[in-house]
Amino acid sequence: MRTIDALRTIAAFHSQGTLAAREHDTDSVLDRTLDPVKDQRERRKNEGYTMTLQWYRRPRLVVLKPDASVLEAARAIEQNNIGAVVVQDRGRVVGIVTDRDLAVRALGRELDASSTKIADVMTPSPVTLPPSAKSSEAIRLMQDRNVRRIPLVEGERVVGMVTLDDLLLDEAAPVEELAAIVHAQIGEGGPVLSDRLPARRRSIARAEATLDRYVKQVQDEAGLERAEDARTALEVVAASIVRRLTPDEARDFIAQLPSLLHAPLRALPPGPDRSVTRESIEADLASSLGIDGEHAAPLLAAVARTISRNISPGEAEQVRGQLPKELQSVLVPPAASPPA
Repeated sequence: MRTIDALRTIAAFHSQGTLAAREHDTDSVLDRTLDPVKDQRERRKNEGYTMTLQWYRRPRLVVLKPDASVLEAARAIEQNNIGAVVVQDRGRVVGIVTDRDLAVRALGRELDASSTKIADVMTPSPVTLPPSAKSSEAIRLMQDRNVRRIPLVEGERVVGMVTLDDLLLDEAAPVEELAAIVHAQIGEGGPVLSDRLPARRRSIARAEATLDRYVKQVQDEAGLERAEDARTALEVVAASIVRRLTPDEARDFIAQLPSLLHAPLRALPPGPDRSVTRESIEADLASSLGIDGEHAAPLLAAVARTISRNISPGEAEQVRGQLPKELQSVLVPPAASPPA
């Protein structure tokens, strides 16, 4: 009976979407109690996207062997107030077992927790990173693989764990970018957060406000009467640029756009699609908005100027480097401010 109760407790926490947050709201802080936490977090925030994952080394990790039982994993998660355990065989990471794995793959299938091995319910061959990797690499992997936790491995030995909650708490990237990971995982069957929750409402409001500001800039730049037309123009141009880029560069470009655009842009076929030209984009704009080619050309230029202003200069230069010459002249950097 205790077995079922333990698993149901984990399932209940997971269904409320609170266990992962509880794990890292407490675990991330408790693991670093010897440091002045506030100053440390401020230093991490200042380092921003260049921060390495050395911060997430941990002196103590819960590690189990593949033949450990589901019951042992459930007890380890409950007793250590964590959300996952690393599975290691002969000194090598072979899997990870999360509270969700136990709830869905064990409890949901009514498996016997005492006799079922975690090898049967774990996520095998998890993606890993070395502690020397940057936080930007962790974020990219979380986006690409739809995961929230990445074990840190040195040689073949696990030495730490970086989680989405850690990156959120440490403000290691723009909120919109981290929110995109959550949105993608909800789409894959992750915990659905109620829109009535205050935190969820704030997240949605921020994402919508960011996109609205972007659309307003396009509308003003192009002199469009309707915001709907400005958004359509933005979506057409952004999608065309993404299609023209290599997959790696497309991911970097998408990451700097409003988070509500991320999902449809990531769903596009991988590029580079060399059929995308200035002429083809103008034709798509004309078709989507019901305008003639004469008006499509300045509209493309206006959207491109807006995008250039809102992405980093380095990213703009990388994108321009992969575009044909007639498009390079459209995606120009914003004019430098005149000397005082």
